[in-house]
Amino acid sequence: MAGILPRAVSRKTIIINQIDRDLELGADENLLAFVLWNLLDRAVNSTQNECIHIESVRNNHHTVIRVRNAGVYFYRTLSNNFRQVQHAAEKLGGTITVDYAEDTCCTTVALTLRAA
Repeated sequence: MAGILPRAVSRKTIIINQIDRDLELGADENLLAFVLWNLLDRAVNSTQNECIHIESVRNNHHTVIRVRNAGVYFYRTLSNNFRQVQHAAEKLGGTITVDYAEDTCCTTVALTLRAA
């Protein structure tokens, strides 16, 4: 996240990291970092004067890392080499979903991985 913070500050966007510090995924850390960095980078570039929440949710079979309020323009960034990010998520055994709620103007991007 350190590399993304200067851009977030220049766009007056706050990032709140609520990922569990004890979260263990048993995945390739470099590949996971590539996926998460791309999701966050696209979220920051799609927002201005916003608050982005990053959180992790675990259940028995999956771990979900969600980026909420990724910006109304996040969908526009999907055409720009996003297939590489999806492929990396698939190599981790995961999937990426993007949902937009019109009533709240909030985009949520979720990376779902099998539990370690």
